[in-house]
Amino acid sequence: MEYATRLEITFKSGDTITYEKDQWDDYGYDGRAISVKLKGAWIGIYNFDHVFSVELKP
Repeated sequence: MEYATRLEITFKSGDTITYEKDQWDDYGYDGRAISVKLKGAWIGIYNFDHVFSVELKP
C-alpha cells in the first residue's frame, strides 16, 4: 500500500499549492475552511469557497 506524501490544493482560480511530505503531517475541513498542520500548528488555512479540490498524492 502506498501512502500519500503530498497534499495538493487547487483553487477555483487555477492556482495550486503543494505541500511536500516534510511540510505537513495533518489536514482538516471544518465546513468552511481547509487547514493544513505541521506538528499541531496551523501552517495554512484556505477558505473552502475558493478551493476547487484537495488531493492526497504519493
